[in-house]
Amino acid sequence: MTEYDAASRAAEYFYKRTGLVDAIRMGLVTGSGLGILSGMGNEITAIPFDEIPGLGGSTVAGHVGHLKLLERNGQPILCMMGRRHLYEGVHSRSTVFGIRLMQLLKTEMVILTNSAGGLSPRLRPGDLMLVTDHINLMFRDPLIGVNDDRLGERFPDMSEPYDRKISSQLHRAARLEQVKLKEGVYVGLAGPNYESRAEVEMLRRLGADAVGMSTVLEAITAKHAGLPVAAISLITNSHVHSADPPTHAGVLEMGRQAGDRLLQVLGRFYDGPDERPE
Repeated sequence: MTEYDAASRAAEYFYKRTGLVDAIRMGLVTGSGLGILSGMGNEITAIPFDEIPGLGGSTVAGHVGHLKLLERNGQPILCMMGRRHLYEGVHSRSTVFGIRLMQLLKTEMVILTNSAGGLSPRLRPGDLMLVTDHINLMFRDPLIGVNDDRLGERFPDMSEPYDRKISSQLHRAARLEQVKLKEGVYVGLAGPNYESRAEVEMLRRLGADAVGMSTVLEAITAKHAGLPVAAISLITNSHVHSADPPTHAGVLEMGRQAGDRLLQVLGRFYDGPDERPE
């Protein structure tokens, strides 16, 4: 079965399960510990990943593994509660299947979120960082293989992977909510281990501000699909300001502490600068 056929099958299942008829205004992917972002709207339906043909379940703590259909201001939002990662032992195309599903469901834009380690002295735990660019050190690419023109053109331009207009609107939303939104370059590694001191120094010299184990392949796929995409990292630990080793438990705890600020920003962004939900 081709990638297009698999995504079409998943979309058909989703339509039948939810009864959705309207186009989805926003697709949202939640990072580790950021399940609070499902509060973006009223829950209509929640479907476990492993019930959706082709998607597959998540094996990572802090990733609920549900695809939720939400409603906010009368408009549908598709929220992926978690994601699949290369380190779970799956093919790169499996890690981006949710983006392909969003594409086939005619989603208008995609917001990716993640938890990341800070590499820059400007970033401290609890900071929110708008991703302005990325470095792919996963040594994988979800577009390798025969290209299906129904999904996108063979050689997508990645000179500006993150949509400038959406990024500007996110900055405005953050200012209105009085939430500080920093900027930086995200580097994606395959994981699952955290970085050695020598690797941290290398990544900093390459120009990375934050490091994580997701997002990059999803952004590549979104660009290939013609989906406007933006990404925000929650800095959960610092390789500069702390000598304590990072832990997944610490990542989840920081998500619980700071996730509400990210929810504020995304809510204001979605509603527009002059509107709030009733």
